[in-house]
Amino acid sequence: MRLTFGFPSSGEETGGVMVLYEFANALSRRGHEVTFVHGPAWPTRISSLDQLPDICRRDGVRHLIVDALDDPSIPESDVMFSQSGPARLGLPCIFVQGFGMLSEEWERDAFRERAPKICVASWLTEVGRTFGVPAEQLIHVPNGIDHATFNLQTPLDQRPIDVAALSHPHPEKGWPILIEALRQLSASRSDFSGVVFGRNQPPDELPRGVRFVSSPDHAELAADVYGKCRVFVQASYREGFGLTPVEAMACGAALVTTDNGGSRDYGINGVTAKVVPTGDGRALADAVTVLLDDDAERQRLSRAGSEHIAMFDWDRSAGLIDDLLQRYLAEPSEFQRPPAILT
Repeated sequence: MRLTFGFPSSGEETGGVMVLYEFANALSRRGHEVTFVHGPAWPTRISSLDQLPDICRRDGVRHLIVDALDDPSIPESDVMFSQSGPARLGLPCIFVQGFGMLSEEWERDAFRERAPKICVASWLTEVGRTFGVPAEQLIHVPNGIDHATFNLQTPLDQRPIDVAALSHPHPEKGWPILIEALRQLSASRSDFSGVVFGRNQPPDELPRGVRFVSSPDHAELAADVYGKCRVFVQASYREGFGLTPVEAMACGAALVTTDNGGSRDYGINGVTAKVVPTGDGRALADAVTVLLDDDAERQRLSRAGSEHIAMFDWDRSAGLIDDLLQRYLAEPSEFQRPPAILT
């Protein structure tokens, strides 16, 4: 098949755009002709292909920078992963990576599109059903991770960092809740050690025992953050999926997370993680304390979590997309009914 991705681009190895790069790579590995179009002129668009992360320089994906999707340099294709595009680029197919995180109009339009919706988390298919989207248009295809990078490197009983967590400025990421939990842990444990990482310095002073790591690459994250921490904490109010906790679990960290939507596919309370309500910093800190005080339970959750995470694999997910596209191209009308309601 000839496949075209038309999305905002980024030179950073973070966020939903990296997910799209990984899906493009995985579909190319399956033998498809894949073109990734960087444009139109989104605020984060790269200005040169030299700015692409190393992850993009493999697997045969063709990358183009254009100012419009009707640019004649874009080759014709069978399927266009985008909410809009000229007919020559093929049938539309939508990636749904979140809800309540971006423009309300943009997110609602994605569900109204008469096309398959590839939802990276199961809760997003539930959102689609509330919009009356026909069941055959909602396909759960989970994100993957790079298991060659994110894996168990440090034994579970030899980890010097108590807690690691992501700092992110988006309001839904729950930074005020996270800092509340870290302050409680620091105040209650004399030898507490923590790491917060992100692209930007956190807005609040970090409590005693907690240090900030700026923009670590994936190898550093795996070896020195995820691989050295006992517990990874996710404080989000809402997550489309949540890559960082999945990466941390693959590296052997026990997960403490809020019930934020995306976490339901990997954070199963008492089985693979400890799950607390959103917006409750004390509950996060208390759950972490239980695991730090009960090493056997922490290691049990760590092992169960890393085993569960094995299912999140880019090539496996690309196979699910491949199967969908084969059926879609064979009978397009089966996937093009309008939603039952327009909320």
